Amino acid sequence: MHDSALQNQLQLLCDEPDFQILRARLNRFDPFKALKVERYELRHTTTLAWLLDPQQTHGLGDSFLRAFLHDIRDAAGQAMLGAGQPLIGHVAVQPELRLSGGQLHAPVTDDTGGAVAAARMTGELDVLIESETWAVAIEAKIDSREGQWQLRDYGQYLKARFGGRKRLALLYLTVQPETDVIEENPDWTGIQWGGHAVTALRSSLKSHYGSDPQQALASCPADARALCEFLHGYLDLLDRLGDTLHGVADTVQKLADRYYGALGALKKALRQCEDEGLPVLPWSTQPSWSGRYWADRQLFDILVGRMRSPEAGFAAAVVERVFAPAAMPLNRFGSGINSATVRFVPQQWMDWQVGQDDRRAPLHTLMHYHVAFRNVQRDIEIKLLLPRSLDHDLQVRLVEQLLTLEKARGSASLQPKAPYLGDFLEPTGKSLKLYTDSLAWRLDGTDLALVDGADDRIAAFWHAVAEHTALLEKILSTDAR
Repeated sequence: MHDSALQNQLQLLCDEPDFQILRARLNRFDPFKALKVERYELRHTTTLAWLLDPQQTHGLGDSFLRAFLHDIRDAAGQAMLGAGQPLIGHVAVQPELRLSGGQLHAPVTDDTGGAVAAARMTGELDVLIESETWAVAIEAKIDSREGQWQLRDYGQYLKARFGGRKRLALLYLTVQPETDVIEENPDWTGIQWGGHAVTALRSSLKSHYGSDPQQALASCPADARALCEFLHGYLDLLDRLGDTLHGVADTVQKLADRYYGALGALKKALRQCEDEGLPVLPWSTQPSWSGRYWADRQLFDILVGRMRSPEAGFAAAVVERVFAPAAMPLNRFGSGINSATVRFVPQQWMDWQVGQDDRRAPLHTLMHYHVAFRNVQRDIEIKLLLPRSLDHDLQVRLVEQLLTLEKARGSASLQPKAPYLGDFLEPTGKSLKLYTDSLAWRLDGTDLALVDGADDRIAAFWHAVAEHTALLEKILSTDAR
């Protein structure tokens, strides 16, 4: 796209009413942003520990702690903290817990009784909440990623420390879901700042101040007004942490989809300027679009970051259509903004462990549903996939149990193709599609659209999911005996 054409396209984008609304929202004053602490990880983790501690000066008592524990118990599974067991008693909240020496009071050993190597376990856990019967460990990230082996080592250390004495929940708190990290560390449960922390804080503030922040601030005594303003301001910050324009993400995505071509050309042109040693700066006069870009640089950069291919946008819309009639909660893993694939399982699968005795693995790490846009086949494929796994022998045992039980029940919800099934049952570590269906699409002008009959295929898929879940429940109940 020529410079003049790109300039015209950017101007058309700026003239969009939605763009102007987003610009006004983005330019609001934010004291956390002005102080450059909005994405400072240590400040967030220390504030989280402060809010979780009923003895601290936030004035919320244990309401935030209660709301947070209730929410994470739902996320982590009832089994992790004990179904029906009380969560609140005497608690200790420890921020920045050193994992070697210092604050540790109990001897830590590995499964053989030997001491855990201090060199592997040196580090600081962001927050530990501990009672007489349970413990919740939180490792939090904002813009950084977990270090190599960090969660594995922390989990090993904490499980060795508490042994069988206390129920233990391990939580990995991030801005966006990091499915790949959780898949590599199945003992940890992923939760989000903008989800679980926000939900707990909003619930706590509502119970303490009421639902209207402005009214709460106006009715606060003078000596409590600063605290009230800080707490509501911090809630707003967390609410926006995962997305600078949180609350209008749909609007951002629609603009990014509508101007996909212009934003792609902008991204390419910016990269070319950088490669040529001529970055676009506020005083640049060339290229001709540089002034237009710089005037709304932050918003343009957000939109470029939300770009996705037409295929990915279509796949996302189809996934929402597939999910709409679901009769059960789902846990979506996702695969990135510009990916035309989505992975998910029914929420109850997240609590299920497969195997016997000391050889067990979370079910969702062994099999999951996978939705993918396919260009050559001109369809959206929906499948129950057993991916390549280090626990291949557990996968093989599970498939054999499923197929045997299905045959005994006379159902036909599993459809593995014989050649691929034979390869999978060999110790080759290959993946397997245990169930497959598809939704055909067509070109409608320049747009993609599903062909007629898609809703019937979607209904058939959910019937199959119910059958798969019933088979798994039967197998798990048999293994538990």
